Amino acid sequence: MYSSCRSTFEEVHELSSPYTSLHDSYVPKKRGLSGLKTLLLATGCLIILGGLLAIALLEEMKNEEKINNAVIQNTTHQPEPHAEQCDHVKECRIVLVESIPLWMDYGTNATFGVPLYKAWKDLLSIATEQIDIASFYWSLTAEDIGVKSSTDQFGRDLLEQLKALPKRNVSVRAVSSIPSVATNSTDLDVLRENGVQVRRINFGKLTRGILHSKFWIVDRRHIYIGSANMDWRALTQVKELGVVIYNCTSLATDLHKIYQSYWVMGHKNATIPVPWPSSYDTSINKDQPLRVNLSDVPSRVYIANSPPAFCPDSRTKDLDAVLSVVSQAEQFIHVAVMEYFPASKFYYNHRYWPVIENALIRSVFERNVTVRLLISCGRDSDSSVLPFLKSLNALNSAPDNIRIEVRLYIVPVGNETNIPYTRVNHNKYMVTDNVAYIGTSNWSADYFNTTAGVGLVVSQDVLHSPSPGDTLLGQLSAVFDRDWGSKFAVPLEKLGHNPDCAFSKA
Repeated sequence: MYSSCRSTFEEVHELSSPYTSLHDSYVPKKRGLSGLKTLLLATGCLIILGGLLAIALLEEMKNEEKINNAVIQNTTHQPEPHAEQCDHVKECRIVLVESIPLWMDYGTNATFGVPLYKAWKDLLSIATEQIDIASFYWSLTAEDIGVKSSTDQFGRDLLEQLKALPKRNVSVRAVSSIPSVATNSTDLDVLRENGVQVRRINFGKLTRGILHSKFWIVDRRHIYIGSANMDWRALTQVKELGVVIYNCTSLATDLHKIYQSYWVMGHKNATIPVPWPSSYDTSINKDQPLRVNLSDVPSRVYIANSPPAFCPDSRTKDLDAVLSVVSQAEQFIHVAVMEYFPASKFYYNHRYWPVIENALIRSVFERNVTVRLLISCGRDSDSSVLPFLKSLNALNSAPDNIRIEVRLYIVPVGNETNIPYTRVNHNKYMVTDNVAYIGTSNWSADYFNTTAGVGLVVSQDVLHSPSPGDTLLGQLSAVFDRDWGSKFAVPLEKLGHNPDCAFSKA
């Protein structure tokens, strides 16, 4: 979701002149000296103004130098990820986390991930040194969006806990986007008043995009990556999914480099370095994943990044990660994403972009892979995506061994009609027979080309695991199957009138 706004941190400086109060009564009436004095006065003014301009130029140069030094030095002392991987390699633990909107009934036998609120509270409680949080926007209380709802209590609780962290000597940094939504939110101002360091990164200026990442780094040891923004609705009103990885210093250190790239770009007048300093390089990528045991399961893991302008050559781009996961699938590709749109929607309005779609169709036709897409539909969904979904679904033909299906996941609104941009499936993940991908981006061109986002890629040999259902791939597949077979997933061809889905009106 895009909107334009002005930064509350935007600074406007005016150069005031010490000569604005001069007027004609200050000029002597003696004609013989008036010309000379006028000339001397004018010369003096020019000299002073020239000096002021020179000082301003020097200050600007110093500012640029500070930014460049920050870019170069911020991770100078960061250890290389693989140098750390032996410290906690046997202790790394991965936990699937979810938020299921209130009043959704899956039945008695359904299983779910750890509640997101519980996972975030746990991370806050174990922090001893530092927490870095990246979120598109912040809105932890209902007043931020002009409504009253008792379901914001979890958000309020988190805000209070975050406010208290600096008092127990835990450093907290928060980055969010310019442009953004929830522009009336006071969360970041309140947090800054309580000692939290805050920067809003002007991605609108830097890349003509937004900062859409959603992740935490705790003590450079534990991480969260997922679909949830720092929004009370993400805890009670919106369906979210992510993972928490505990005791994985290597991965946390690697993700920290991405966070640092945001942080240094939060300086006034910052510009993206080309190339990025070597301290931002990574030795963990698609071609050289981190080999680590995640909850006792041998795994190969890396973190992808977008937009390309924020990726050193050694960092796998998010789009390349998605295409790689699709190309490696041998049996099935299951995708759950809020919005699927093979075009540009924002800066390059409606420019066709079939990159991911072509890869999916190629998998179906060339390798007989089964593809299922679970796409969200809510009251505020953009119905312009519907023709693309219909065109994909039309390819499905079991007699021809072409298996590609689309279903719409619709969260019942119930009595929550007063809460905007809610009651929706916000998931952004893909699972295949051999790889899990958990991202922060919707699937359209802008999110991969101009917008900041990250993707966690985990490869596991499920078939040879003693407990396939306990692996991340097994758990994520179970979540997809649960949702796909639920009453909330409507086959595209069976969509009738539904007031909770904007597509039914298209």
